[in-house]
Amino acid sequence: MARYVVINIPAYGHVNPTLAVVRELVQRGNEVVYYLTEEFRAAVEEVGATFRPYQSFMSRPASPGGPPNMAGGKPDMTALAKARAGQESIAQMLERVRADQPDYIFYDPLHLWARTIAQALRVPGILSRPMFVANEHFNPLKGHLNLADKNGRNTLVMPIPPQVMEHIQAEINEVRRQYDLPPFDMSSFYMYDEPLHIVYIARAFHPASDTFDERFVFVGPSLLHRRDASTDPQREPGLYISLGTIFNKRPEFFTLCFDAFRGLPWQVVMARGPHIDERAIGSAPEGFQIAAYVQQHEVLPRTSVFITHGGMGSVMESLYYGVPMVVIPPGVEQEATARRVAELGLGIALEQKDLTAETLRAAVERVHSTPAFYERARAMQQHVHEAGGAQKAADALQSFARWHSSTTQL
Repeated sequence: MARYVVINIPAYGHVNPTLAVVRELVQRGNEVVYYLTEEFRAAVEEVGATFRPYQSFMSRPASPGGPPNMAGGKPDMTALAKARAGQESIAQMLERVRADQPDYIFYDPLHLWARTIAQALRVPGILSRPMFVANEHFNPLKGHLNLADKNGRNTLVMPIPPQVMEHIQAEINEVRRQYDLPPFDMSSFYMYDEPLHIVYIARAFHPASDTFDERFVFVGPSLLHRRDASTDPQREPGLYISLGTIFNKRPEFFTLCFDAFRGLPWQVVMARGPHIDERAIGSAPEGFQIAAYVQQHEVLPRTSVFITHGGMGSVMESLYYGVPMVVIPPGVEQEATARRVAELGLGIALEQKDLTAETLRAAVERVHSTPAFYERARAMQQHVHEAGGAQKAADALQSFARWHSSTTQL
């Protein structure tokens, strides 16, 4: 059996898909050491991995209206300074991983240090991909990797100010010089290649999927809680509303939903997120159930239409249960997902700038009253179920381990 070190960023959409894979690896007799921030300790230990904390240079929480980043907060130069002073520098984390003696490093490409650590230790790297993957035929972030648009607004999926990026780049460069590693341009992180990519997306959903070779294993949603379920559009309508865990600090959106669906004879479940006080959105109309956090696997089987921000995890889970969507993307990554939902006829994509109570209600009613959306969602549901999930991911990881072991012994 093998020892895997997992290195991830502190973002639920990136962590959640890995947990079922880790549990599967552990149940098969492998050892897993997981590097993540302290808030994820319980979730990591629950699936049987050994938890190793690190301090992220991202702070929590984001200020209202500010651009959220991958950890839900704005970049904190104080935290970065602490890291550079030695509290959690790349070199120190590298030595901690070295002490774990991993056979493989399974990492998220948005973790800025993981690739350097794998290369410095001469340990095979495997990429964990919760977003669309890119090649010469398809790159959803093309034109958005210059950190800022013409108005000076950050457009990268990781909105890190240039001065912070320069500090991080300098520290990475120093470690790479120390270990005689090739240069690492952080703007190329999205296109970086490893011998194996675990992609938590069904191949049928991914654009240009036939242009990705066998190194890219499309496993679909990797869920800790899985059940076979189908959605019956003829039953009593149910509406589920969630903006995920990062982009949900928008009380005005939730009050807009009150206006949009007030008086509609539907059961409405709304996840407002833990950072919004109920008093900020006022009293909910009759028929609304509001909670800070909702177990999606419990709500989606009872849902007719899902209003979502378009995070890939939420979209894949919605399709796992055959639920069509209204997608309101807040950023570049989610815009690409929303376009794909619309292209495949799995729902409707709306732009935030055009959003009103009337347009939102009209989109939900159109999805609910159009059988074609349900037919396509159920067809995609079949592809999602057949993708294999955590079991297929663990199969691919262990197959790679056997292949690598056999080649190194030659």
